[in-house]
Amino acid sequence: MTEPAPTRFLLYIDILGFSEMTKSDPRSVARTYAILNKLNVHRDKAFKTIVFSDTVLVYNPVEARNDEDRNFYVWYLTEAAEDLYSRLVGQDIWFRAVLIAGEFNHYQLENLDAFYGKALIDAYQSEKRLPLIGLALHSSCLPYNRFFKVAPFTDDFSFVYLSRPLEYLHEASGDGYPFPNRIVSDHSPALPEGVRYLSDIYRLMRTHPEPLVRAKALTTWDFHARRYPGMVAALVANDFSLEALAPAGTWDIAVNTLEENIRHNKRAGAGSQMSVSITQQRHRKPGKAIF
Repeated sequence: MTEPAPTRFLLYIDILGFSEMTKSDPRSVARTYAILNKLNVHRDKAFKTIVFSDTVLVYNPVEARNDEDRNFYVWYLTEAAEDLYSRLVGQDIWFRAVLIAGEFNHYQLENLDAFYGKALIDAYQSEKRLPLIGLALHSSCLPYNRFFKVAPFTDDFSFVYLSRPLEYLHEASGDGYPFPNRIVSDHSPALPEGVRYLSDIYRLMRTHPEPLVRAKALTTWDFHARRYPGMVAALVANDFSLEALAPAGTWDIAVNTLEENIRHNKRAGAGSQMSVSITQQRHRKPGKAIF
């Protein structure tokens, strides 16, 4: 059997609402860039990252040459999206991403970086048509997905469930709630993060003034409601209290950790060049031109 041709995988991330954020809340732009700068994927030399405006590209510069490579790249690039999802919980900053295989080229000239390729074009065009929040996995990557649950979305893309703690609880509980004892936290120690995400998605689809934003949130909510019907019903009926899922105090330590992480990421970007520039501009005298 002949091995497929060498492959690159491209994670294409679009930070949603970036234009409005730039105009009305530039500090959130500084926070977003600071969070992106801390992603775990930067520690692995197997990947490179390009950021321009609201777009983030993460890819493998060394092409995959066998299925072991492909499994590794799809796994770690999906985890990069999971890492961003985790860091943005509670920040009211959202993203839509696609993971696709194909041709992508990136090289440096004396004065600029050049990047192009069919995978980039396909990712850009597809991402704009997908009304969701989170990650969609292209069919070219699906055979190499080993660790994340997915659900069909379009002919070419599947929705990826990025919160593995929700999945662990679902499997441990059989989707019956409340679970009778605290041992369930052993299967899903970071569950409060996933519940906070669901709560924020629910609020977004119910209250956001823009219909298109509500539609994206509704699609994302619907995928979770279909996969975790018992969990979602229990949370909605109890105002997203964790006691709807297990006895009081089950996730107290995890709740404290989540709250500290949210506070920490709220401060991300403070003191950065962009943040200092914003502060300086706001302290200029009224009427003074800024160039």
